[in-house]
Amino acid sequence: MTLRSRLARLEREREFEMIAIPQRDGSVARFTESAARDAFVNVCARLGAGEDAPDEHPMVEAIRNAATPEPWHETYLLVPEGQEITDPVPDLSEP
Repeated sequence: MTLRSRLARLEREREFEMIAIPQRDGSVARFTESAARDAFVNVCARLGAGEDAPDEHPMVEAIRNAATPEPWHETYLLVPEGQEITDPVPDLSEP
């Protein structure tokens, strides 16, 4: 087995472990599973944080620009279209 074929095999195996998100411009954004976890934690940290919110994770941005929305994308897009995730969350504890 040549070095070139070994590298090709490793690249194929690595692609299998990646999350691929086709973009509107024709490119493909790729992320590891650990990046997906980091993106979800980022979404939770941004939820209702207002001006103190951390910057949006690149994976969330890629999901917003996805060519074809997938059902699992909703996990990272917790607010309806037109609202910001950093908007304050209403207090529903008192009637």
